[in-house]
Amino acid sequence: MLTAILEVSAQYQVSVLNATKDAVSMRCVGYGKKATIASMDAELSAIKTLLFVGTQKTQHSMPLVQEDKAVVENKYKKFFDAFYSKEYQNFVESSIIVTPYGKNALKQKCITLDVCIRVNQLRTYLENNGIIRKFGL
Repeated sequence: MLTAILEVSAQYQVSVLNATKDAVSMRCVGYGKKATIASMDAELSAIKTLLFVGTQKTQHSMPLVQEDKAVVENKYKKFFDAFYSKEYQNFVESSIIVTPYGKNALKQKCITLDVCIRVNQLRTYLENNGIIRKFGL
């Protein structure tokens, strides 16, 4: 298990807390006009990091989707619309509030969550839906 906090991407405010072969826990900041929207934003940041960026210095350092994010999201628009609206929640093992919803130093409404994602189940789901190829094929 990885215990160091690793910065993942400037694109998403996400840092890795720990990783196993099956799951990754990340601290994520989400933004939104309401707490529920900000929480979804934080969880989606974790998912999108695994999909399109990968988590450096873990066994999940390569992104699950090897193609460009915009190209893939456009190519499989119907899939990603459904996935981002609700389906992604099937892969969130836990989502724990670290910093309650409120304004940050820049007066932005946000929340900080520790989000654990089941990576292997997510990979299998993407393979079964034809978004990525099965490993080794």
